[in-house]
Amino acid sequence: MINFDKMNCKMGQKIRWGIIGLGNIAHNFVKDLAMVNDAEIIAVASRNIEKANQFASQYHVKQAFGSYESLLQCEEVDVVYIATPHTFHVSVALMAMNYKKNVLCEKPLGVNKDEVERMIACARENKVFLMEALWSRFNPAI
Repeated sequence: MINFDKMNCKMGQKIRWGIIGLGNIAHNFVKDLAMVNDAEIIAVASRNIEKANQFASQYHVKQAFGSYESLLQCEEVDVVYIATPHTFHVSVALMAMNYKKNVLCEKPLGVNKDEVERMIACARENKVFLMEALWSRFNPAI
């Protein structure tokens, strides 16, 4: 469960999302998040600013960044969705959590046990939320 106090959110206030990595899965995530009343996408980041600007324009996102770290420095972002290739998950997630951002990371969370353990330790140390984006966990049939 996400702790709204740690996210600087008040009940009734929208959770402000940032998306890092703007490939196909990020497009699906945006469309799904649009159905969540208490969520909004505030910022997107790509290593390519043109791609970030195009994505932001397509989905009416307020801010686009040409680096992941620039998005993480944005104080308006409460939680980041990491949709980079899986080999970058650990480095981006650790950087995000060190910026005190909550993280929803596309699967796999890490490519090995060591990476996942480092990510969990970082989440605990920074007192932030970390979760693998395993949508089937929330399917009513499961």
